[in-house]
Amino acid sequence: MTGSSASVFNAVMPVLAIAGAGFALRKWNIVGTETQTGLMRIALWLFLPCLVLDRVPHNAALASGFLAAWTLGAGFLSIAAGLVVAWMAAPLLGLRHGVERRTFAYCASIYNYGYVAIPLCQVLIGAEAVGVMLLFNAGVELGIWSVGLMVLTGRFSKETWRRLANPMTVGSLFALGLNVSGTSSLMPEWSRALFAMLGACAIPVGILMVGMAMPVLLREGAWRGGWRVALGACVLRNGVIPLVMLAPVAWVALPSPLGAILALQAAMPAGIFSIVVAQHFGGDSRLALRVALWSSLCGVVSLPLWLDLLARWMSAH
Repeated sequence: MTGSSASVFNAVMPVLAIAGAGFALRKWNIVGTETQTGLMRIALWLFLPCLVLDRVPHNAALASGFLAAWTLGAGFLSIAAGLVVAWMAAPLLGLRHGVERRTFAYCASIYNYGYVAIPLCQVLIGAEAVGVMLLFNAGVELGIWSVGLMVLTGRFSKETWRRLANPMTVGSLFALGLNVSGTSSLMPEWSRALFAMLGACAIPVGILMVGMAMPVLLREGAWRGGWRVALGACVLRNGVIPLVMLAPVAWVALPSPLGAILALQAAMPAGIFSIVVAQHFGGDSRLALRVALWSSLCGVVSLPLWLDLLARWMSAH
């Protein structure tokens, strides 16, 4: 095993093991639906914002407003580019009706940008890069709840603006303000320790929830039928869209470590959370299940390959 392959293996295995534990807990009914929902709310409203407040305010890499703007914009554009590609490709898969085409475009463009990507970022790129990735993720959130929601619903509404005011986005912008203004130095030591302790819970709890979601997908029968859509989802989300996302890395000298973060995020399969959003906003829930499930299963093979290429690229640069 080469050095880069060993790094990828060591980074991926803990994530798979924790996700496997979540799968077992849900499969054997040790954890029920109510507990799973409660954990998600705690992660979204407490653990993730604390992770942001731990990693962003004191991160020297984000002191430059130029890098911050690039990072937010890259996160937003990664979603917008995926929406365009998936929307154009949908008719080739027989998805010509409004709700089917909109659901496919939304779910194929949303990738697992948080719970899986963050621990891999810490191992493969470095702990300092996690703060930059969290700001990148704030841009992703902006894309998901603005243009993404407009595509999924086929309309723009007041609720779109309200969705932008979520804990992750607000916390990221607040933490960035502390960093750029230099007022992060005024934070008391006990608060930094508090944010570090609570923020450390975000990643393992989030990965557990990814694993917990899988038995539900299997029970819903998302793996049966719709092979054309399943294959199309894997080709687009795990192959074509990553290449589109990686185009700026090849053509533009992105500031460090944004290039490596963009390459890492491009490798991620479709996000499980997109199923919940599709169900809530009137999308085709079975189609959303199929896209997320097959892209995630395909990611077991494609993710290590993409990450190995990333590790080799980083060692060469």
